[in-house]
Amino acid sequence: MRLRPHRLAFAAAVIAAPALIPPALIPPALIPPALAQQPAAPAATAGTATAGTSTALPPALAWPRSFDLGDKLLQVYQPLIEQWNGDQLSGRAAIAIGPKPADGASGGASTTPAAGPTYGLARFTARVAVDKPSKLAQLSNIRITSVDVPTDPTQDTLLLSTLQSRISPQGMTFALDHLMTSYAATRQLDKEMTQPVENTPPRIVFAQTPTLLVLVAGKPAPRPINGVQVFQRVVNTQPLMLVDAAGLYHVQAAGTWYQAPAVEGPWTVTAQPDPSLEAAGSTATYEEPAQTMLPANGQKPATPPALIVSTTPTELVITAGAPQMTPVGGTALLRVSNADHAIILDPDSNQYYVLISGRWFRAAGFAGPWSFVPGTSLPAGFAKISPTDPASNALVSVPGTPQAKEAAIAATVPQTASIKRDTQLTIQYDGGAPKFEPIKGTILSSAVNTRTPVIQLDATRYYALFQGAWFVSGTPTGPWIVADVVPDAIYTIPVSSPLHYVTYVRVYASTADVVTVGYTPGYMGVVIAPGGTVVYGTGYNCVGYIGAYWYGCPATYGYDAAFAWTTGFAFGYDAAFGWGAMYPWWGPYWRPGPWYGPWAGVNINQTNIYGAWGGAATWDHAWGVGPWGTAWGANSIHGVTGWGTDFAGRSAAAFNPWTGNYAAGRSAAFFNPYTGAHGEARAGIEGNAYTGNYAAGRESAGYNPTTGIGHASQTGVVDNDGHISADSRGIAGNAKTGNAVAWNNGNVYTDHDGSIHQYDANNGWQHQSTDGWKADTNADQIGRLDQQRQFQDWGNQRADSFARAGGYGGFGGYGGGDRFGGYGGGFGGDHFGGGFGGGGFHGFGGGGFGRR
Repeated sequence: MRLRPHRLAFAAAVIAAPALIPPALIPPALIPPALAQQPAAPAATAGTATAGTSTALPPALAWPRSFDLGDKLLQVYQPLIEQWNGDQLSGRAAIAIGPKPADGASGGASTTPAAGPTYGLARFTARVAVDKPSKLAQLSNIRITSVDVPTDPTQDTLLLSTLQSRISPQGMTFALDHLMTSYAATRQLDKEMTQPVENTPPRIVFAQTPTLLVLVAGKPAPRPINGVQVFQRVVNTQPLMLVDAAGLYHVQAAGTWYQAPAVEGPWTVTAQPDPSLEAAGSTATYEEPAQTMLPANGQKPATPPALIVSTTPTELVITAGAPQMTPVGGTALLRVSNADHAIILDPDSNQYYVLISGRWFRAAGFAGPWSFVPGTSLPAGFAKISPTDPASNALVSVPGTPQAKEAAIAATVPQTASIKRDTQLTIQYDGGAPKFEPIKGTILSSAVNTRTPVIQLDATRYYALFQGAWFVSGTPTGPWIVADVVPDAIYTIPVSSPLHYVTYVRVYASTADVVTVGYTPGYMGVVIAPGGTVVYGTGYNCVGYIGAYWYGCPATYGYDAAFAWTTGFAFGYDAAFGWGAMYPWWGPYWRPGPWYGPWAGVNINQTNIYGAWGGAATWDHAWGVGPWGTAWGANSIHGVTGWGTDFAGRSAAAFNPWTGNYAAGRSAAFFNPYTGAHGEARAGIEGNAYTGNYAAGRESAGYNPTTGIGHASQTGVVDNDGHISADSRGIAGNAKTGNAVAWNNGNVYTDHDGSIHQYDANNGWQHQSTDGWKADTNADQIGRLDQQRQFQDWGNQRADSFARAGGYGGFGGYGGGDRFGGYGGGFGGDHFGGGFGGGGFHGFGGGGFGRR
């Protein structure tokens, strides 16, 4: 018997239900509906950004709330309180309805974003009773007054009824400080709904063949390369740019070297790069990586594209050959059908309109000159574009359209996370000491010589923003601690400042252990412009800090940033034609992209920066009590270790004290993209605490292509009125040597160098020979048993190690009964599970599924 590697899809193990148990052992209802309603990571909510146990946040802070609508999922985001008069308040909440996450869906970023949810607004009124000593607020008489889904009004009545039916007659309990923060944040958010963005047209370059655009922030700034004499590196650009002693410029892009007598060009392909040039390039990129600008497939193009370098704000528009005009459905307009940007021709005025970063620019021809056109001044036909026409994405940038309204709602939906207070932060300054400069229009100053925004409030208060979390220190050099309060002065930073994006990150709540933070898409460059349309970037241009390194400013143009109303803002980088290009390199973009991938083709609305904490982890968590007393909780975790291994896991539990029914489960998986090693493990249990009946099981699998060692196993047990049945089966071995062991309950089979042995209850150990099966010697039997125990131990250890990614603590107190035993220890410890059942479950206790 030769072992065939058993591989479960890594993504499927993360997204699917937490218990992968043989159907004969565990009914489909193992995991309560509450868990099934939770969105798979990365969803709009996230949690602790560091591994380790933490104290649970109040249930009122668990947002979004999710509701199962058959094949769709309805999510209600954190309510915003608009009016608060005595014991009466009113507000709004963003809602999203879309397909449920499919099993096997990837948690990482994709260059082809999946269809996103449809956004809307729900408005409500309620009566509020405040208990200040307990810091709680009870909302009662909650009434959903209206639901508005701009792009699909047919959903309004259904969703209004759905929301109203889900509200408990007892109302909802909120943390008082959370409610007050929401009220204050809403008033500030209403002020921020539109910003006076800058709309000066960039330089617009048109090309009909594959072309790359390289942006340089102002005048080229050459800096020495360690150990290199002839070449210097231009630091204020993202791709690798060198200049030699003769003043000749060299750029490496898409796997090709280009050269030019001046930075503006003309640029030509270097037929035979000098070895000294390639050596200098290797040394430079070793010191500071550069963007490769390779195509999406990572392969060097057979024919090098053309190259354009610009030192001013520039947008590259590419058509596949000569422009081709096509009618726009529902209008008399024409569009360029083979362009990577929306280009529309109005036959009435014979004017071209091009959409760049959410802004419209107009000219009589591609040669320009181009001028900005406010959305309110567009021809009437733009609002009549058919939603089914390929040009329909342009509707997002037409004021008053349902698509524009939906995009504006999406721009207010936050990503949130709970950051442990002991999270560490270290900030480096170019030159060693910070250099502070005033932020115009504020009382603040900021350090210009660091990639991390460091803002000085006064001589003893400094605030830093890193990966969507605020930190505070008494000195600009630290030590830094997670901030639970951010001064209002920071939110006065104007849109003209390169640090304006920090005003979209807020602190929502805190406990003794964690601080809940969150950001809206403005943190990543999305702004609502006057007129109510969404744009990318503020339009203000600056060079940034240039010292030994370059710390750039938020840029508006040059990235083919476009808004698709079905998926959200995404950076195209001319990806429609398969070519690489530059992508943003400021603020949240300083670090690698989501899940350590590139930022190219990233969908901002479906990207969670909190998943990029490196060796730390991100928790998604939710919990609550149903109208019939069922208490439930769910967690998920995902991250990347310092060695590049992706890991993920989920856990959940539910208990109804009236019926005694309970259920719990967890799953975990890992994948190392360098070695190919992967593994998955799942476990679950359901039962009734009062009757003692239960069913439980565990399954794990893993394979390492480097060593050839793999395993897969299943174990389950059922207790039905004292009648216990158990099942255990699996296989483990080495795919390269062919050695393997398999077991099916009491039957065991092994293969060692072609010598096959089997064990059954009637005949004991036997080996296969020319005369059939012969009994093994005592020594052979001992060897077989030792081998079986070894493989089973490996499987158990691997299954447990998958789940060790930071504990949760809590979900305790469901004990009682000799079988249900110590379920109160569930989800505790330093990994998922902790121990389902301190002494119950007839053998699954004493650490149970969460064995150390």
